[in-house]
Amino acid sequence: MKAAVLYGKHDIRIEDIPLPELRDDYRLVKVAYCGICGTDVHLYNGDEGSVKMVPKTVPGHELSGILADTGERVTVDPNYFCGVCENCLANRPHYCKNIFNTGVTVNGGFAEYVLAHNSQIHKIPKNMSLLDAAFSEPVSCCVHGADLTCINDTDRILILGMGTIGLIMLQICISAGAAYTAVSEPVETKRLKAQKLGSDGVFDSNIITMEKLRKCNFNKIIECSGNIHAVKTAVEACAVTGTVMLFGLTHPEDEISIMPFDLFKRELTIKASYINPNTMSKAIRMITGGQINVQSLVSEIISLEELPSYLADSSNKLKNGKVLVRL
Repeated sequence: MKAAVLYGKHDIRIEDIPLPELRDDYRLVKVAYCGICGTDVHLYNGDEGSVKMVPKTVPGHELSGILADTGERVTVDPNYFCGVCENCLANRPHYCKNIFNTGVTVNGGFAEYVLAHNSQIHKIPKNMSLLDAAFSEPVSCCVHGADLTCINDTDRILILGMGTIGLIMLQICISAGAAYTAVSEPVETKRLKAQKLGSDGVFDSNIITMEKLRKCNFNKIIECSGNIHAVKTAVEACAVTGTVMLFGLTHPEDEISIMPFDLFKRELTIKASYINPNTMSKAIRMITGGQINVQSLVSEIISLEELPSYLADSSNKLKNGKVLVRL
């Protein structure tokens, strides 16, 4: 089968590799679509994602497809949780002692077929397209982050960064009934997308001042860009007794300086969110129920052969929205 194999930093090759060998409790999935995630770009650039990439692995973890044996349409949770280790039993399955990550530690969705454990497979409803189903994993991660942020109908929320993740998070906040949602983004086309999706306020991060952000009294700020400057903005702009969710994936070496006395004076809560424990089913329901419009997030659909050039020039070719590989 054809697959994209990541050998190391900036070294991804389209090759013919053997079909995965079936094992007990595993199914073979014929991949239909696999989205290019920001994490895939991090891995291509030699950085760490949720875990370290195993060399000579097929990346890709946002996938949908068809079960090879039954023809049923499915999406795949890339994270396997054993269910029996101490973290799984303590309801921390995303810190499973026996976890493996499809597309990071084992071969993933940038291939014609992928092997998935039964526990990773989610059948999709009839009214869900395979293209929409490929968004289940990124939506599930955002659902986990939003759940940790504890959004309610009194919240004034600011979301920093209107890439695919920021636009998904915006829709989740609106669906959760937030009193007011605003976004901050330097790219005009992305600001317009946020406006069309229902954001109450839209700020140009190139010109908005900290003074104006603080006057807005945002008690929940969700950072979705992974830009270290935006992380600083999130902490500085949050209102007293507020919560800052650091959702965007930064580079592993990035640091910010924090004044504990400032946190004390404002009684801030700073949180982070790690992958997607037990949120795939909710993500599928939100997409099929219309709370999350994923079609509007798609900028391009490409072939597997085009993938290396898109990863190599990600700042240009991936900047306008979600790019999916059609297998």
